[in-house]
Amino acid sequence: MIATFSREWMKKNAGTLWPLLVASIIILGFQAVNPTFLRYEGLVTLVYAMSYFLIAACGLTFVIMMGSFDFSVPSVLKLAALLCVMYIEKLGFWAIPFALLVSTGLGLLNGVLLAYLNVPSFMATLGVSIVVEGIGLYLSKGFLHIMYNERFRALATTFIFGLPSIFYWAMGIWALCTFVALCTPFGRRTYAIGGNLTAARLSGINVERQRVYVFMLSGFLAGLSGVLYMAQLGGGSMLIGSDMSIPLFASVVAGGTALSGGMGGPHRTLLGVIIITWIQSGMLMLALGRDIQMVIFGLIAVGVAVATMDRKRIRVVK
Repeated sequence: MIATFSREWMKKNAGTLWPLLVASIIILGFQAVNPTFLRYEGLVTLVYAMSYFLIAACGLTFVIMMGSFDFSVPSVLKLAALLCVMYIEKLGFWAIPFALLVSTGLGLLNGVLLAYLNVPSFMATLGVSIVVEGIGLYLSKGFLHIMYNERFRALATTFIFGLPSIFYWAMGIWALCTFVALCTPFGRRTYAIGGNLTAARLSGINVERQRVYVFMLSGFLAGLSGVLYMAQLGGGSMLIGSDMSIPLFASVVAGGTALSGGMGGPHRTLLGVIIITWIQSGMLMLALGRDIQMVIFGLIAVGVAVATMDRKRIRVVK
């Protein structure tokens, strides 16, 4: 009886246990290769790397939960960072809500294209991403813009109990997103649309409006991630993080949120972000070239997609 209960419990919680096991193996493996991997300085570097990433991944998680895609997240993140660094001296801290308003507006555009113009989310967000990249390159002229406002930088770099403040921002937003996904009607509607779009519509859910709201949330969190990333880095450019898309999607899916939608959530994304950022740090520690890193992340993306896709629900693959 106990054995049966244990098997049922493990089967029920496999979506959480497997990422946790993978994360543990990765951490222990890199620690065995380099005993300094888990020292305080290394942990602070990892915290910096995963914090802004987690904020953007939480917004993307809601989109994937809904069964859609948002390829504009990295571009919106970089544009928000660039807007802050360019206008912080002119607007002061008003540059932050300005950047967040632009980011949320881009999310609104994505949602309208999908919900009301029936443009597939893949194409809609990819097109918006290219437009955003072009706007950012025009504004920045392709240069890295440096920000010297130390008060602004303190938003991400002030150490509290031995950890940078961007970590507390990330964990607070992650906890809030987890609550919204699991305990509010907004989260339940998102799961319902990802689980069965037709059933969600028949149950009375305004699918179009919910889709717009989810993409606006994704845009807002991408912008907030960019603002804090800029405060951490001290500068902004559209050329930074050009290969961010695959690790970002991989972190969401590796945590247990299926690309087919209807399952997973931000509570699992945290583990996925830990896995991906620690793999990135480990590859840098091993001095692997960018070409090899791209191959590895490509294989990871394909692997997690194969492992998490619910093929019983998908009759036709397009």
